Amino acid sequence: MDQMRAAAISADDKLAELIAGAALITALLCGGGSRGVGDAIVSFVSVPVLFLACRRCVWAAASLQQRSAMALLAAALAWHVLQLIPLPAGWIHVLPMRAEMLTDLRTAGMEPCCLRATMDLWGTVRSLVALMTFGGYFVLFCTLANDSRLRLLKLLVVAGCAMALLGYAQAAAGQNSQLRLYGHHHATGALGTFANRNHFASLMAMLVPVALSLAACGSRGRRQENALWSAAALVLLLGACLTFSRTGFILACASGITGLVMISLRRERAFVGVALLMLATVGMVSIYAWGELSRRLQQDPLTDLRWQYLRYGWKAATSYFPLGSGPGSFRSVYAAIEPIEKMGGTYALHAHNDFLEIAIESGLPGVMLVLAAIGLLARAVRNKLIVGDGLSPIPFGSMIAVTVPVLHSLVDYPLRTYAVSATCALVSSIVLSRACRVTHRRG
Repeated sequence: MDQMRAAAISADDKLAELIAGAALITALLCGGGSRGVGDAIVSFVSVPVLFLACRRCVWAAASLQQRSAMALLAAALAWHVLQLIPLPAGWIHVLPMRAEMLTDLRTAGMEPCCLRATMDLWGTVRSLVALMTFGGYFVLFCTLANDSRLRLLKLLVVAGCAMALLGYAQAAAGQNSQLRLYGHHHATGALGTFANRNHFASLMAMLVPVALSLAACGSRGRRQENALWSAAALVLLLGACLTFSRTGFILACASGITGLVMISLRRERAFVGVALLMLATVGMVSIYAWGELSRRLQQDPLTDLRWQYLRYGWKAATSYFPLGSGPGSFRSVYAAIEPIEKMGGTYALHAHNDFLEIAIESGLPGVMLVLAAIGLLARAVRNKLIVGDGLSPIPFGSMIAVTVPVLHSLVDYPLRTYAVSATCALVSSIVLSRACRVTHRRG
């Protein structure tokens, strides 16, 4: 009986790992755009992921930090649901900026008895679906064993290298290449399966330290495999550079250098290999990407439209404080606040600062949830650093990886892309897991 039960558990674990891997690949292939058919496919695939995650989740088996993250996700989901519940117009009237909306409706001859708190119903629904998708991925990854998550990381790096090679071909083909899946974004540089080169660069920058940690955790007798993971890190780093994204280039270099330092501290006699890898990286970047990158870096950052988005976005945040305008409603409320004379040919779909956008849409509750999530990740990183050298390099590589999109969110919105958010869900589940000591054996 015990053997049959163990076999059933093993089969269930294998099925969960298989579904998680298929969902992860789907997110990478189809989740690089902004809305559209690709996001619909990822959302559809996330349904069995969410069902399996709920079925497999055992609250007591998760680590304290994982349970805390799930509680924060539940609070964020509850906040979204509250925004969708119809409330009496008298209650809505007291919310920030809603009195003006009711006045406009009455001027148009409408006298609603009930209204929702959000300023954009379908925007909030899309935001809810995106949050449920991320939550399903995260919870399912948390239910997997360490070995399963390690295999998923390897799958992620291999898929990332394939996307980087596609990016090489796109960059080599020049403007308006037929290899670009989204023709309305960025006519030059590497995009992979993404619509936005900045988000593609963010994914590459996340995978660089993961590949380096895979090279560092191998035993000394498997030098060929370790060399392959190091070469994968080089491929990913060059892929980030060929996007010609300034922030992506900086983050990729920073995460790569941090990962190299981790390897040199982790493994004996690794300094020569680290130095050679750094020289190869500098040479590849200088040959293939430095010309366009230097041109981009020389552009005046003060002329970027992001500063305008920040200026009027802050005005929107203070106008809707403290409860916000509703998740997913940025484009509706920002268009009403931005002066007509400042509007150009570029459409502001997002604030290009995710923290500001959350402040606009979810107000003080959203800011508190974000700060709690960042604090939870910081505490998990601190705890693993205190454990020290007994840990596998995988958690350290995941720590670096999860930091990349958080920092990038200061000037962009990479986590609103399913491919990046699914990757973040995997590395976050590792960072928030219990510390797992490993031993390294020769041969």
